[in-house]
Amino acid sequence: MNATPTPATSRGEHAKNTLIASAIAQFGEYGLHATTRDIAALAGQNIAAITYYFGSKEELYMASAQWIADFITQNFKPHVERAEAILNQPQPDKSQIRELIHTACEHMIVLLTADETLNLSKFISREQLSPTPAYQLIHEQVIAPMHTHLTCLVGRYTGRHPDDTETILHTHALLGQILAFRLGRETILLRAGWPTFDKENVKQISDVVRSHIDFILQGLSTERGNASNEK
Repeated sequence: MNATPTPATSRGEHAKNTLIASAIAQFGEYGLHATTRDIAALAGQNIAAITYYFGSKEELYMASAQWIADFITQNFKPHVERAEAILNQPQPDKSQIRELIHTACEHMIVLLTADETLNLSKFISREQLSPTPAYQLIHEQVIAPMHTHLTCLVGRYTGRHPDDTETILHTHALLGQILAFRLGRETILLRAGWPTFDKENVKQISDVVRSHIDFILQGLSTERGNASNEK
C-alpha cells in the first residue's frame, strides 16, 4: 500500500505527482479554499507549475480526485474480480461469499487505519458532506461499483434482492462499522489507550468487525428465512 504517487521516471512526472500529493493534503484540510501557493510550497514546486501541468486549481482538484479513484481501484481490484467470478456462478458457495466479504472488509480496515491514507479520507469525507463534480467522478468509478458488488454479495448470501433499498441500507450499515474507525479515529485511540493503530491493534479491530459481519449475515439470513416461512 502506497498512498502517495509512485516515483516518476521523468522530471515532469515527478513534479506532477508531488503536486497531486500536496494537493490532496491541502484540499483534504481546506477544500477548494486551499491556495495554489500553499500547494506548490508543500510540493517544493514553483506556483507556475500548477498552471503548466494542470491549468487551474479546479483542474488540479479533479486530477487529485482521479488519483484517489485510481488508487482505490488498484487496491481493491483483486476483490472486485473475485466478487464478479463468484456472482457469475449459478449457485455460488456461501462460504466463499462470506470469506470474500471478510477479506474485502479486512483490507478496507488496513487502509482506513493507516496514517498514509488520512489525507485521502479527509478529501473523500469533504466530498461526501459537500459534494462537487469530483465526488461524482469518485462515485462512478469506485464507490458505486464496490458498493454494488458488496451489496450483491450480501444479498446472495442472505437470500435478499441486491436492488432492494433495505439490502443496500444493510450493506451500508455494515460498511459504517469500518468507517467508524476512520471517522471516529481519535475517539477509539483515546478510549482504547492506543497511541496509534499498530499491527496488533488493527488485528483486534479486524477480529471484532469479522464477528459483527457474521452476526449481521446470520441475522439477515434467519430473518429472511422466517419471513419466507410466514408466507
